[in-house]
Amino acid sequence: MATALSSPPSERVRRVDVIAYVFGLLGAVYVGEFAAAALSASATTYEAGMAALGGFALLGAVRMYRNPDHLRNGVEPAPAYLYLLPVISTGAALLLAVGWIATLA
Repeated sequence: MATALSSPPSERVRRVDVIAYVFGLLGAVYVGEFAAAALSASATTYEAGMAALGGFALLGAVRMYRNPDHLRNGVEPAPAYLYLLPVISTGAALLLAVGWIATLA
């Protein structure tokens, strides 16, 4: 049974686009966290490992985006409920970025 949240608001945005965006944002946050620690001269092996994990997440996002057939239902239009995930993730990443800028200043 189709509901308002399961119907796609746009035919151009695929499921894989939304999921790859969130996955890539996660990787960018991890790499950014290491960059902030490195600039403050307190980088540890933990932060270096998290940066490596972020790099792998970025590579995974690129691979997901380029090969949407490997993701189940990846080429279908994204339903409305999946739009909530990038909105919340982007807001959280912006809050982290503001925190990084505040600690560097």
